Amino acid sequence: MNSEAARVPRTGRRFSGPVLGALLALLTSGAFGAGWTARPLSELAVYPEFRAQATVVAREEASLAAEVSARIVAMPVREAEAVGRGEVLVRLDDAAYRIEVDRARAALALVDNRIRLAEAQLSQARSLEGRGFISRDGLRIKETELAVLRSERDAAAAALAAARLDLARTTLRAPYAGVVRERIANVGDLAVAGTPLLRLAASRDAELRARVPVSAIDSLRAAGEWTLVAGELRQAVTIRRVSTLVEAAGQVREVVLDSPAPLAPGLAGELRWRSARPHLPPAYVQEREGTLGTWVERDGEPHFIALPQAEAGRSVALDWPADARIIDEGRFGFALEASAATDR
Repeated sequence: MNSEAARVPRTGRRFSGPVLGALLALLTSGAFGAGWTARPLSELAVYPEFRAQATVVAREEASLAAEVSARIVAMPVREAEAVGRGEVLVRLDDAAYRIEVDRARAALALVDNRIRLAEAQLSQARSLEGRGFISRDGLRIKETELAVLRSERDAAAAALAAARLDLARTTLRAPYAGVVRERIANVGDLAVAGTPLLRLAASRDAELRARVPVSAIDSLRAAGEWTLVAGELRQAVTIRRVSTLVEAAGQVREVVLDSPAPLAPGLAGELRWRSARPHLPPAYVQEREGTLGTWVERDGEPHFIALPQAEAGRSVALDWPADARIIDEGRFGFALEASAATDR
């Protein structure tokens, strides 16, 4: 019986708690001391890409309205059609305004004739006054009558200019080269002064505007290159200005950019740029005693460096030198060693 008991395998023997902890600490410390490697930050660093929605906006876009009341007789341009500066966009019925111009012209001619008559009468009165046939007061009356007629002429001339201006306003012309974005009215409609007729967007000097989160503004400024991506289009752009205003709803700021090549107003895409600061990949961010950080080599020994700005599962920006040595292989064993030390 005793010989059979002697042959019982020793693998069934249980170790006490202190002994088990000591063995575990010995094993993990051995791995800690010999099972890790380190690499410079320059080999591990990533430079994440940032993206923001961007749209090409016409620098000038106007809703052109009628300035006088008349019926629309012609709209020679269609939507999405390009027009040059000064090109006719809308023609209104101008018959009534031509009549007003003729009426104002006739009124001005009438005053001119009356002035000529008054000038002749004044000249005659001065001759008679010199010979004593007319009093001095009579001469002043003639002079006053002429002055009144000249004032009437000024008013008649202004009325003629106003009539001609109204006539000119029956033709609506493009204030700048652009593209007809929308036709609001049609031929045959009665246009009242102030009635919108069409929308015109300038085709030159379009601006690229992006809505960038406040948290990404610093990385945007620091980036050396910015790219607009819209479908197959990839266009390098430069920053013109960054708005100082923050939109409360989305916590974004508007960024206006320039493109060396013309961009069509209304084009939408993404503004992309890469961070200029090196980021440590999320796989190297570990938690120790409730603190996120990473293991680095210093003087041949591993040290845990806390990273307060780190977030689990995300890369973290570092301002460390490129030759800073980050523990690579074996870094996960450090967590076991720290856990064993805590258990002891």
